Amino acid sequence: MAAADSLFVRFGPLAELAPYHLMLFGTLLGTELYQSFVMTKVCYDALTMSAFTSLQKRVFPVYFRLQSILFLLTAATHPPYGPLSLVRSPGDLIPLAFGGALAALNLIIYGPRTQEMMVERIHQGKLALIHDEGDRR
Repeated sequence: MAAADSLFVRFGPLAELAPYHLMLFGTLLGTELYQSFVMTKVCYDALTMSAFTSLQKRVFPVYFRLQSILFLLTAATHPPYGPLSLVRSPGDLIPLAFGGALAALNLIIYGPRTQEMMVERIHQGKLALIHDEGDRR
């Protein structure tokens, strides 16, 4: 670890990964809690269903990308030596790998499926509206 120690001597506190790791993990946790428990609830209560669906359709892709990026950065800044520290500490690696796998599933599988379902739901609503108007005539 002499290279890491010399890096600290050269750059001082800027070479320490712990503050960056803590900041990134806090951002990740805060973003997930805000999106899941605040924004979704407030928007669902305040907006019409079509406006809520349109908002979520635009928010989900950005949220899932941000979640994945923050997980990667959190893993890359794991103290004291980044990803090398994770290899040496399975107790830290397992929860981070689990969270990262879920973030990847959101980005690759669930995000696109959610988008498709939202579009399908909008089309079903339009078809039901047209059908209802036809019955009234």
